[in-house]
Amino acid sequence: MSDRDRTPRRDAGQRRDGGDRRDGGARRDGAPRREAAQDRYGRQGASRRDGGNRGSARPDRGTRGTGSAGRPDEPALPEDVAASDLDSEVRRDLLTLDKTNAENVARHLVMVTRLLADDPAAALLHARAARRRAGRVGLVRETLGIAAYSAGEWQEAVSELRAARRITGNPGLLPLIADAERGLGRPSRAIEIARSDDGQALTGEDRTEMRIVESGARIDLGEADKAVVTLQNEDLSPGRAGTPVARLYYAYASALLAADRADDAVTWFMNAAAADVEDVTDAELRLVALAEGDLGDQPDVQTVKEPSDSDRVGGGEVEREAVVSRQGDLITPESHAGELGETVVTDESAAAEPDVAADMRVAAAAGPVDQPATEGVSEPSGSQPAADSLVARYDALLLDLDGTVYAGHRALPGARETLGEIDTARFFVTNNASRRPAEVVDHLTDLGFEATSDQVVTSAQSAARLLAEHLAPGSRALVIGTDGLAQEVREVGIAVTRSAADRPAAVIQGHSPQTGWAELSEAALAIDAGALWIACNTDATLPSERGKLVGNGSMVAAVANATGKQPLVAGKPAAPLMADAIARSRATRPLVVGDRLDTDIEGAHAVGLDSVLVLTGVSSATDLLNAPPEQRPTHVVGNLTDLFAAADTVRIGAHDGWDVAINGTVVTVRSTGRGEPRSVLPALAWAVWSAADEGALDLSELSVTSPDSDVLSVLEAVGVKAVR
Repeated sequence: MSDRDRTPRRDAGQRRDGGDRRDGGARRDGAPRREAAQDRYGRQGASRRDGGNRGSARPDRGTRGTGSAGRPDEPALPEDVAASDLDSEVRRDLLTLDKTNAENVARHLVMVTRLLADDPAAALLHARAARRRAGRVGLVRETLGIAAYSAGEWQEAVSELRAARRITGNPGLLPLIADAERGLGRPSRAIEIARSDDGQALTGEDRTEMRIVESGARIDLGEADKAVVTLQNEDLSPGRAGTPVARLYYAYASALLAADRADDAVTWFMNAAAADVEDVTDAELRLVALAEGDLGDQPDVQTVKEPSDSDRVGGGEVEREAVVSRQGDLITPESHAGELGETVVTDESAAAEPDVAADMRVAAAAGPVDQPATEGVSEPSGSQPAADSLVARYDALLLDLDGTVYAGHRALPGARETLGEIDTARFFVTNNASRRPAEVVDHLTDLGFEATSDQVVTSAQSAARLLAEHLAPGSRALVIGTDGLAQEVREVGIAVTRSAADRPAAVIQGHSPQTGWAELSEAALAIDAGALWIACNTDATLPSERGKLVGNGSMVAAVANATGKQPLVAGKPAAPLMADAIARSRATRPLVVGDRLDTDIEGAHAVGLDSVLVLTGVSSATDLLNAPPEQRPTHVVGNLTDLFAAADTVRIGAHDGWDVAINGTVVTVRSTGRGEPRSVLPALAWAVWSAADEGALDLSELSVTSPDSDVLSVLEAVGVKAVR
């Protein structure tokens, strides 16, 4: 079997609705999304070579996760999933692992293939679990990259696919990497990959896939004629059939339509429909739309300025052709940008040049944002948020509490005013299991906030629900935590005990200041006797006005060390708490707001939501720069008042006003005279992540500097401590 045969390729093809991107914008070329990952492990459904199917495509919610010591909780594996479902040649890649670990990794990989087409978010959780167990195995990194790609997690996809290619040398991953760059709003980088020596050396289906990606990237840049030419060297002989052929014909038709060659486009959409025996494109629907005179969102072309690749890490501007709607209005980043910030610049002569140096001095005077003072904090304006503000982009806020809204018994600067002025639905989602919702409301009210119990979602509630899913009504659970946690357990029909001598069926552990050696020992005794173990959260620390205190995760670690076992986890970053918050909010586009990368932000990734890191709690700006892909937020702000800021200003991505150059381990930041202070950290994080993901920057030796004292002041003000 060749490397090509063993490469995971997604099998589902584009949805009939046209396959919208994760951020809601349809691909501009209309081409099917890259459904790569077909068959390294076996076809969809994890069919065995003997043709038998091992069972349901979804995990049984009644089974335990498979975490082990020192490893986060993992998605459950149904009992009918066997390592033998994986192709024997693929299993050989896991021979470097111990037998038990290899079997669990293989079962997670089988679940990836089962879920990839219908539930990519769930498939991604299994792929991440496999990576945590076997991060040095190229197959596992490749699987995670493809799962992240399928779920629209473009940055994670780029990082993992590049790592897999370094380990395995598989050239078939290049088209996926290039297409993920498109997803990140970097079509120029996609073209660079396609035109590179490695890209040009591809053969067969890999070559065709790369040309399809390059053509789409040309359309992204408004280069429709070049998009057409890109595909004309491929085999466009009519009359062939099959999924690769249908996708090629479809991409060619899309390029023709973008180039205002509608008649030719109709011919090739017809060819695509005839070739599409597996129904992976929406060619027939496109033909109907064209027959009715609907040309879709095909662009006219108008020249504007866009940051080039050199702009993203330092440099000037280049001319490019921007996509403009048929009515002549500039298409905004919200409608067609990549997930993390393709920038479309309008006519700059119409706006006054801001005094950036003065703005930077004001920002610097406010002091470091991770140790905020009440002076220098910009308060909300008193009017409703502007249409382009961050808060206006979402229909609900899922807010963390400790470190985000308050620190212990002190409201954080601007939090009361901000939450008091916005109409957006807000829900307080906390990992702290020590208080019941009514107690949380009392605490918020004492600090000057308005809240109701229905707006509070706690890890204690989610842990109790998880407990009820695993135990029969009337079963007994040992509670390690407050009386509030015990009451949550009673309310789901489970009896409560405080002693392992009562032979409880489960242990549920949440934070309590009174937990000590005796309580932890009871938990260890019960778990060793076979009790199910559920932790409300695994936060190692708990923010307070005095600093970081010992959190529930540190106590969970003590029990794990004593028993050699790991619990199921309800709180962030695990999915149960976030899923409960989404269900409670009934929102279609909620935003996760939190201060911790390893809980709030990773929890948002776990359920596929946008997130904003608030630098008022545990995670600092330096932590942000060092964040792994699964902990990278969509936005970053100093405190909650920045929810009123323009969304594009605080979105992590390239920003015109800042020139970020990387030389070795030194990152140099300069102002181009047009940037807002709020956007310097998003621009810096974007450049650092991009360089690190490409292997061009060692984060362990990262240093940030600037030749401009005003820029240094701003960097220090936003908490970049490594300036020298």
